Amino acid sequence: MSHFIVPFSVLEQVIKRGHCEDSPQVLEHYLKTCERYAERLNVSDANTLYRRVFDVLLETICDTNVAYHWRSMCLDHIYRPLQKLNRLIITEQDATDYFQLEQALRTLSRRYLTQ
Repeated sequence: MSHFIVPFSVLEQVIKRGHCEDSPQVLEHYLKTCERYAERLNVSDANTLYRRVFDVLLETICDTNVAYHWRSMCLDHIYRPLQKLNRLIITEQDATDYFQLEQALRTLSRRYLTQ
């Protein structure tokens, strides 16, 4: 994979649409880019970024127009932003939001990835 700088939003669209479904390196690059960005952010902004990444992966998992193996790969990696969000829990509301994300993931992944 080349190491050109690709805008974050472009990576998100590539992930969502499964355009690189045979290149797991793209997903890894997206997640590492997110982690590098988040290191420079305050807690609130990092939380927003990880939530955005979680949402992109969850939307991809639920999109039946995307190849099954790409959706499964997104499911295999969705723990990364979820783990980061767990570490950023400060308030009771943060905890509530986190548990709602976990519940959505459990419910939707069962619905969209059972064959």
